[in-house]
Amino acid sequence: MRTMWGLGALLAVPIFASRAHANANDGKMVYEQKCKTCHSIAGDSGKMANLGGKLDGVGAKHDADWLSDYIADPRSRMSDARMPRLKLEAGELDDLVDYMKTLK
Repeated sequence: MRTMWGLGALLAVPIFASRAHANANDGKMVYEQKCKTCHSIAGDSGKMANLGGKLDGVGAKHDADWLSDYIADPRSRMSDARMPRLKLEAGELDDLVDYMKTLK
């Protein structure tokens, strides 16, 4: 019995890791559709990237809670934020934060 439990626990880890990876991939698509116009990553920028700036390293600078709060309501974290509130579908915010956390 212990061996079977141990094997089940081991099998659960890749499934969890795979889902986290899927969220980041979905978040990259959200970024491409809703953020890239005003931001850049690794020199790949949208036409108004001078407004929002570079997001290189943002995942190392801020934790997931900060990013989530900021993306949902930028002025909640920075009173002088120029970024507008984004209209995101259910799950898009979490996916976008997962993607931002990969940018280290």
